[in-house]
Amino acid sequence: MHGTSKTKLGIGVIGCGNISMTYLRNAGLFGGIELRACADISADMAAVRAKEYGIQALGVDALLADPEIDLVLNLTIPAAHFDISFAALSAGKHVFTEKPLATSAADGQRLVNEARSRGLLLGSAPDTFLGAAGRRARRLMDDGAIGRPVTGTAFMMGRGMEHWHPNPQFYYQPGGGPVFDMGPYYLTMLVNLLGPVERVMAMATRGQEERLISAEGPFKNTTFKVGTPTNVLSLLEFRSGATVTFGASWDVFRHSNHPIELHG
Repeated sequence: MHGTSKTKLGIGVIGCGNISMTYLRNAGLFGGIELRACADISADMAAVRAKEYGIQALGVDALLADPEIDLVLNLTIPAAHFDISFAALSAGKHVFTEKPLATSAADGQRLVNEARSRGLLLGSAPDTFLGAAGRRARRLMDDGAIGRPVTGTAFMMGRGMEHWHPNPQFYYQPGGGPVFDMGPYYLTMLVNLLGPVERVMAMATRGQEERLISAEGPFKNTTFKVGTPTNVLSLLEFRSGATVTFGASWDVFRHSNHPIELHG
């Protein structure tokens, strides 16, 4: 290991795909952490990232067993989030995972319980609600700027990723879909501003049974079957009594709905 010091939190990345570059690039901006190793289901992919960022490429098991790794950054595909996070907690590592925490509430709860019983920290994206806009909105809500929140709308609508992402297939399978992928940004912001959700009603459909990949890459001009709903309309009832309509879709080419609007 090149001059590692125990004063820094040693980070091991599992999952070296598209999103990993953002984390790897930005890691250098933080003082108290140090990237030490990366792993991927594809050893070649891990080797490429390791070379780019001057870290070690390891197998997943070797990374989990490495005493130099204090925290595992889980950037795998959603379907693998639970298994990797659970294995990391079992190995005594803190975990920060991309959204979603897991693909079912029960699995998410198991991770929370495991972390708690081992005295480990477990975090999940998104942290965007801690950004300047989110904090300002929270301050306004806490100061009573709109009085008692009564109702609102939230819309995350787009046409999907197959026109820009080189391998978008996993987004359209169980564990993917617009609510698991982009919903956490909106739902986390709403929970931060309005408190916990008590009840949900929803209807889910899909606009297309097959999708065509037009992004540059090995799958360009190929199609794949859609295995999960791509259009969800829901009604959220908050414990506070406020009600919000939340829509998430990858079947929308243009719209004029605001991302989040709250009324009090």
